[in-house]
Amino acid sequence: MRIGPDALATFDAHRQKRFYHREAGGQLFARVRGDDWEIVAATGPRSRDRRGRFSFRPHRDSEQEEIYHHHALGFDYVGDWHTHPEDEPTPSPEDLWSIAEVVRRSTHHLAGFLLVIVGRRPFPDGLWASFHFVGGAQVDARRKRLSSVTEG
Repeated sequence: MRIGPDALATFDAHRQKRFYHREAGGQLFARVRGDDWEIVAATGPRSRDRRGRFSFRPHRDSEQEEIYHHHALGFDYVGDWHTHPEDEPTPSPEDLWSIAEVVRRSTHHLAGFLLVIVGRRPFPDGLWASFHFVGGAQVDARRKRLSSVTEG
């Protein structure tokens, strides 16, 4: 898996660096060729999302429109991202439940979806990534491996 520069720039632009910054988030889209995923876009936040200091609720209709749009361009929806106001983020129980529900309720051909959480620290320390399988298992990327995520 590789995270492209446009997606990383979106993450960086929305880090909650100040106490008054609200959580932001969106969806991840990738070129998927077997086990090779290249995340080319991270969407959001959207004007109709509900954002607070410690919460983010996406506008579901807008998300579906993004999926249709990116699918027409040849990209697959591969997961969600959002920010946390902590230096090195970790998912909340609600975050884990939410991505598990997305995996369970979605119609897709993938083994599962990604969850990316963006913290206050710069990449790679301020980035959490985990993969959530259709069967319910979860694999967390270790911080040591995240430093090479943008490499081939």
